[in-house]
Amino acid sequence: MSLTARIAIVFLVSFGLFHSMAADALSVDSADRLTRVRIGLAARSTTSMPFFVARERGFFREESLEVELIVMQAIQTIQAALGKSTQFASATGSAVSAAVSGAEVKVVLAVTDRPSFDLIVQPNITSVQQLRGKKIGTGGVGSLAEILTRRILLAHGVRPEEVVILATGPSHLTYLSLKAKVIDGAPLQMPLTFTAQDEGFRKLVDAGTVYRSVQGGLATSKTILAEQPELVTRVARATLRAIRLIKADRKYAIDFIKGSWLDIGKDPVKIAARVYDVAAPTLLENGWVGEDIQREMIADASVRAKPAQPVLPEQVFDFSIVRKVSEALR
Repeated sequence: MSLTARIAIVFLVSFGLFHSMAADALSVDSADRLTRVRIGLAARSTTSMPFFVARERGFFREESLEVELIVMQAIQTIQAALGKSTQFASATGSAVSAAVSGAEVKVVLAVTDRPSFDLIVQPNITSVQQLRGKKIGTGGVGSLAEILTRRILLAHGVRPEEVVILATGPSHLTYLSLKAKVIDGAPLQMPLTFTAQDEGFRKLVDAGTVYRSVQGGLATSKTILAEQPELVTRVARATLRAIRLIKADRKYAIDFIKGSWLDIGKDPVKIAARVYDVAAPTLLENGWVGEDIQREMIADASVRAKPAQPVLPEQVFDFSIVRKVSEALR
């Protein structure tokens, strides 16, 4: 082989190695440029579905975000956000309760304004009045499930003190307690409410007929809201894009519901369309709710927290960023 040929081969090999190393470096650099975000979810449900869709469809990545979704108890999502273990929490009911109690947290995005809970009970219970002396499982003190339980009881003439309200955790764990007969009833979210009915449990009350409130969304610390508004904007934009996709593309959303992202029971094919047809219309493509709902949620939380001074909506909610994002997406 001539000297010229050898030089040409060395050049080509070196050129190829250089480009391979450059590509690897670019890939690592690109990954390093992603902002890592952790969101605490109260359950794997239809109200948290937009976050899973945003991750699966790459909407978060398009905002240069690497998002980790972590399921924990409702109150723990707020504790984690305040403790800086996560940046956001989806348990908006718990966020309102915490804010009314003085915690430095605000709700910044709403997924829905209608609770996707039904009060599900053991088959032998046929009325709310029969729950006196019985055990009801909820997501914990101050959680939306606990607030809904009290609302439902009062609406049917039963004082909350007449039942035993237990903190049994996220819906899927609460349902296991119901199946094991550790509790007699529980407000369960879709899709578990369908699964429970198919497995013989009784639906007593649709919580949405008793109470309107923000369920699912984003809450964050006042520090992040003040110091990192652009981060809030990017997470909100990806989430709203996911909500709008879910509402616009029924087939995609039903296929997604049938996948591994949500807790949907043993027969996802049978249940997915039912879940979608109930859940999709309630999703808020604009991501915010009016002051009437804000005040009602604050009033409920204030009954327990008993703040020294009246709490105003602007102390608990801040939809200014999501309003701008929503308008820009039109």
